[in-house]
Amino acid sequence: MSCFAERARGPLRALLALLCLPALALPAAAQTYPERPVRIVSITSAGTGADDYTRLLAKHLGQKLGQSFVVENRPGANMILASDYVAKAAPDGYTLLLSASGAMAANPFLFKRLPYDPLKDFVPIARMSVIPVALVVPGTSPYRTVADLVAAARARPGALNFGTSSTGYRTIITAFNDAAKIQTVSVPYKAMSTLLPDLMSGVVDYGVVEVSAAVPHVQSGKLRALAVTAGARMPQLKDVPTMAEAGMPAAAISSWTGLFAPAGTPPAIVDKLAQATLEFVNSPDATAHYGARGSMPYPAGGAELRKTIVADQQMWKRLITLAGIEPE
Repeated sequence: MSCFAERARGPLRALLALLCLPALALPAAAQTYPERPVRIVSITSAGTGADDYTRLLAKHLGQKLGQSFVVENRPGANMILASDYVAKAAPDGYTLLLSASGAMAANPFLFKRLPYDPLKDFVPIARMSVIPVALVVPGTSPYRTVADLVAAARARPGALNFGTSSTGYRTIITAFNDAAKIQTVSVPYKAMSTLLPDLMSGVVDYGVVEVSAAVPHVQSGKLRALAVTAGARMPQLKDVPTMAEAGMPAAAISSWTGLFAPAGTPPAIVDKLAQATLEFVNSPDATAHYGARGSMPYPAGGAELRKTIVADQQMWKRLITLAGIEPE
């Protein structure tokens, strides 16, 4: 609304002045924000790679905006605890969520009664990083390329098996199998720590592993990486092709991270946070983290992040159905 209070007279002028106050207050709030410590709620436990990234962001935002940003860990329930907590927080910019694609794109199709709506209960601030995975086989495997693995699986439908340690990894393998038009047997594991030994020993024919977890075993020869789901080759595995290069672009699925605020947070505050967050994504601290953790920068503003969520929800819905996973 355009404000004409200064041109009006008497009671009309007073009324218009009151109507203009909200429009004038938002920029003023952004100028003074933050006036007290800000909480960034983390979906993971302290000490994890994602938690380290959150703390680096908190440090950067604190230095940039001149106020303390404190990380609060609320892990559990497939990221639902942290997400629901922030969804119900006051929309004032003082409670934020550093989340991931699983919470925003996959969970709506994994749970019948999700207590939050990713698109209605949050305002996206910025997309930050992407965490690709590597398609791996045992170091002693006869399969040296994606084409080798696919040819063997097609020659003997149902003979090969794959190991996964989470629903997310299972859906990535489902996407790969669907793109390759192969049928293999799923071997579920409760944790990556139990899957890795069986992958290295050859009990499992293939699987997907976070790049940071795969690198030391690839370097030692215990695992062989056939492809990565990143959009470009990764410095940690520079000789390993991308899924697209291997002829499987539909299997190029990676998790991403993003910063969110409760729905209704003033746009001027969101914009201020977005600018500072996107500066962090390409900062020296963040760059060092990417190299150590096998992730990559994936910057975008809030509007683009919302588009990413919408597109990924459709993808996860299809893959979860294809994998035969029933919502809990």
